[in-house]
Amino acid sequence: MTRPPSVRATRSLRLRLLLASVVVEVVMLTALVANGARLISQHLMDTTSTRVAAQEASFNITLAGLLASRDYATLQSVLDGWGGINAFTYMAVADAAGRRVAASGDVPVPLPALAPLSYETPIYHGGFDVTYLGQRYGIARYGLDTTFLLRARQQLIEQSFGIAAVEVLLTVAMLTAIGFWLTRHLNLLAQAAMRVAHGDFSHRIEYKGSDEISLVGSAFNKMSEAIRARISDLDESQRRFRAIADYTHAWETWFDTGGRLRWVNPAVERITGRNPAECQAMDDFPLPMVVPEDREAVVAHLAAGQAGESGRDVEFRVRHRNGSTLWVAMSWQPIFDGGGQSLGFRASIRDISQQKRASDLLLEAKAELERMLFAASHDLQEPARSILTFSQKLAQELAADQSEKVGADLAVIQDASRQMALLVRGLSEYNRSSQPMAAFAPTDLARIIGQVIADCQAMGGGTPPHFEIGSLPTLTGDPVLLAILFHNLIGNALQYAKPGIPPEVRVSATPEAGGWRIDIADNGIGIAPEYIQTIIRPFSRLHSRSTFPGAGLGLASAMKVAKVHGGHLSLDSTPNVGTTVHVWLPSL
Repeated sequence: MTRPPSVRATRSLRLRLLLASVVVEVVMLTALVANGARLISQHLMDTTSTRVAAQEASFNITLAGLLASRDYATLQSVLDGWGGINAFTYMAVADAAGRRVAASGDVPVPLPALAPLSYETPIYHGGFDVTYLGQRYGIARYGLDTTFLLRARQQLIEQSFGIAAVEVLLTVAMLTAIGFWLTRHLNLLAQAAMRVAHGDFSHRIEYKGSDEISLVGSAFNKMSEAIRARISDLDESQRRFRAIADYTHAWETWFDTGGRLRWVNPAVERITGRNPAECQAMDDFPLPMVVPEDREAVVAHLAAGQAGESGRDVEFRVRHRNGSTLWVAMSWQPIFDGGGQSLGFRASIRDISQQKRASDLLLEAKAELERMLFAASHDLQEPARSILTFSQKLAQELAADQSEKVGADLAVIQDASRQMALLVRGLSEYNRSSQPMAAFAPTDLARIIGQVIADCQAMGGGTPPHFEIGSLPTLTGDPVLLAILFHNLIGNALQYAKPGIPPEVRVSATPEAGGWRIDIADNGIGIAPEYIQTIIRPFSRLHSRSTFPGAGLGLASAMKVAKVHGGHLSLDSTPNVGTTVHVWLPSL
């Protein structure tokens, strides 16, 4: 097991705590001793001053009687007795006139001026008036040795500093012991942390008691357990992520908020021949693999993803390592963490080369089929017209001589030619219904439907219909295709009318979902519900051609026109009541 790095003794937390505590202790004790010495010195000075005042009062009583009686011999004897006290260095007494009448000790000449009691002078020169009952009899002077004050103060300071030194030593010893105890536990905590850092999440710190160190140990154990559980969850999540992401068929990529590649799955190697490590080392991934003609568009799409936008199935080409060109489709969307903070965006890229080739083949086949259908419908129009024309001419020429059988045969030929003409026309319109003749432009539906109604009325036949046209919008579209759409729907409404009942056709428009719903309702024979989904298929018929002639392509053509315009078509119908066709077209 790796041990935690050692700390130099001069930089250890224990030494710094010890030094800081000692400095604080020394400063506080120095201030305490200094302040105590000052207070005690003041108290000692005040006490001495009080005792000196009391002594002067005692002297005054004795000296007042002797001065009043002028018993100077006794006065001298008293001073000599007082002079034997060690504290007094001299004493002198003068009468009221200022004449010295008695003295004892080494009296200085001249006598010093009176001064307050102080530690700065070794001799205190004091004096007082000798009075009795308000009568002044003289003055007394004396000298007091104050060196005892200096000695007392010095002893006090020495003792205080001695006590402070002992206290500092005891503090150092106690803090050293506490520091060793604390750092020992900190070292154990550091060792445990190193074991956890190296993956041993089962290690626990043993602790006893309920003090702060025990709380730290308990918190560490809980943290270690939480980390173990979190690491276990992350490992499981990582395994699930790898199981999905690494084996996803699509080429999955994660870009950060700055547009830099953060992760790409192994599918990129199957599609491009370059492994994830090569992709990570690639500048401006994935642009170096994109063919030059498509790079500008891909840069714009990646910038959109970086800006937080989404995109779907954007197609471009990439170069495989072997030099071949592949078509791919990219979809992207922004991704966020649990707190809603952006993590960038992910892109999913699929190889659509086979679909692209199949789509190209399908488009070619569709184009070829449309060309064949156009050619067939165009080439068949003239023969169908000729058959009908010459059969009618033949019937006129043989009108007087023809037998009943010949007349019936000619009628069959004429009906077949008419049906062929309807079929050719239906094929032609069905082919044109998916091919806009010009760029979409604003188209007035009222004008288009008005022209369709005029054409239907001009064809005549049957009971005259009744039209009810509501307010119609102007939409963007191909006027020719929209005319085909409404011609087929209104034509069906007139063709499938109930026998003997005048057809009624109502056309209305309603705003709906960003577009317009155009409803064409009739009162015709209707459609059974089970046939509504099949009737819109090409060549679907519910009635015989003899009853209702037609090619069976009207609804199919109308639906194709609606889809070309980004819309859709649906039917509601009730047998013997009528049918309503709903055509939804976008506003733009």
